Amino acid sequence: GVIGAMAISAFPLTSGFISKSMVSQAALDGHHLWIWLLLTAASAGACLHAGIKFSWFVFFRQDSGLRPTEPPLSMRWAMVLFSLLCIALGVWPGPLYALLPYAVNYVPYTGAHVVTQLQLLLFSGLVFFVLLPYLKRSLTITLDADWLWRTLLPTLLRNVGMPLVKAWNMLVHAAYVLIMESTTLVLYQHRQEGQFARTWSTRSMALWVLVLLLGFLILYYV
Repeated sequence: GVIGAMAISAFPLTSGFISKSMVSQAALDGHHLWIWLLLTAASAGACLHAGIKFSWFVFFRQDSGLRPTEPPLSMRWAMVLFSLLCIALGVWPGPLYALLPYAVNYVPYTGAHVVTQLQLLLFSGLVFFVLLPYLKRSLTITLDADWLWRTLLPTLLRNVGMPLVKAWNMLVHAAYVLIMESTTLVLYQHRQEGQFARTWSTRSMALWVLVLLLGFLILYYV
């Protein structure tokens, strides 16, 4: 675990150093200052988080009392193998550089490269121990693809789905109330005391027939 953390942090004599330093130097030689600054900041962040924080909280923090069983032999040999590869490539980077599709004459172990990387690592360690009182562990869940259904979908459901459901329920309720009131009104008009079912007098019927005839004559001659 510690060797892997050192390799991720680009510690000298590990595979991370001979690869990260080459990429950073290429950005600097190409006069890409902002890219070089971003790569340096990312390297410091990787050292702070994966190199120092991981080792400190996992191996050197207060004993939690947990005693897990040893992993299978295949897993232990895999960790040993890749740890040896991290160190071997850091000491002899030639075989790795030979796999690249172009000739490489880069020399990682120069005084400037080693001193610059050690300064970066030491500064990251200083920042970590200065800010250690604020780095409290919290029980959280690391999300990757499950962010879609753990965070995005519930947020959409709360902010979009629920208002749509409430609006739909209100619309259905309003339509139901309108239909019920309209049905009640129609049924009431057809009852004995309603407008359509009550008894009309002969005088009023004759008057309305006269009005309709007059209207018909007016429309006919117009």
